[in-house]
Amino acid sequence: MTLLLSMPAFSAGTDDLSKAKAQVAFVFKRLAGIPALAADIDAWGAGLVAAPDKAVYLNDVVAKAATENDKFYSVTVLDFAQLEANKDRALEDGVGVLNDLTATIIGMVRDEKDYRTILSDDVLYIPTGATYAPGNNTVYDTLYGTVKNGAALGSALTATTQTGATGLAVQAGIFTLRGFGSVYYEAGTNRGPLRFTGVNYLCRDLEDLSDVSRSDVFVRRDVDRAPGGDATKYRTECVGCHAGMDPLTKAFAKFDFVPAAAANAAAPITIAAAPVIKVNRNNDVFPGGAIVTDDAWTNLWIEGTNSALGWDASKKSGTGVKSFGEMLAATKMFPECMAKRVYKTVCLKDGTAAADKEAIGRLAAEFSKTYNMKELFKDAAVDCGTKIGL
Repeated sequence: MTLLLSMPAFSAGTDDLSKAKAQVAFVFKRLAGIPALAADIDAWGAGLVAAPDKAVYLNDVVAKAATENDKFYSVTVLDFAQLEANKDRALEDGVGVLNDLTATIIGMVRDEKDYRTILSDDVLYIPTGATYAPGNNTVYDTLYGTVKNGAALGSALTATTQTGATGLAVQAGIFTLRGFGSVYYEAGTNRGPLRFTGVNYLCRDLEDLSDVSRSDVFVRRDVDRAPGGDATKYRTECVGCHAGMDPLTKAFAKFDFVPAAAANAAAPITIAAAPVIKVNRNNDVFPGGAIVTDDAWTNLWIEGTNSALGWDASKKSGTGVKSFGEMLAATKMFPECMAKRVYKTVCLKDGTAAADKEAIGRLAAEFSKTYNMKELFKDAAVDCGTKIGL
């Protein structure tokens, strides 16, 4: 009894304050990428305990402070953007980690632009005071070098337009930026851009989109109709992806990227007047297959099993990448995918648990009201932060 009486008493208020401090510390660090100052945690913790609406306080005070810290852009949002800049979807820390693609994503988040336009708008973010070069990444490499040495990234980007800067006749968000084209338009048959756009903006890889019930009228000549002598394999496997993929990939039919032969030589992406040779290569595999003659695309996945992605019925077909991007951004899956990716970035969860799926659904619904990515980041951090200590 003497021992019990000598122990310090812990009140409910002390427990509430400890939980509040843990929550504010989580929200700030997951957004800013660095720990908050101890004095700030103390002040915010006390403020959270006293706040009538905890979520509003976390959003308006703590998350706001975190997104005003430049590390939010140079660490958290850059990491988010990097996944789109390479086929391995891996985080990197070297030259090229910052380019026109990742910089434009960061700028769109910073300026709270309607994020649907990332796939179609005439938009480009460049280092402040620099001249954009469509054939190399030098100005972005230079900026990133200063960022690694402590310079701010968020305030060092200036919004401009692609018109007159890229030299291309088409301006369609990320699809007409070198950071995208140098990765996805090089070699291949221009099916890669569709696959990775699906991964990044619908959170669906080709295997997830497979639907063997679609007509194969658009499947190209380079696809064997009897791989290994087995026609059944084509009908039960290959056609599932190609039937829907090939008519959509026509949007990229005129794009190409050829790396420069000489070091430091300019190598911009190009748009030809007609479909480039590579989209019709290997035409002797199945000569009766479809020939790509233009960049008019058709979405066969608007029906069948993939109708669940929530396509806009008015955007079933179009010409070129701009209308293609508008079609993807109008889906129900676009806000859900953005919510899922941000949730994983901020909360470090893959979103497969039932509670996480429910949270992602709420975040997507809120995001679809404004398509403001900065608010989505804040909302995700607050959603996960408020669960600490429960």
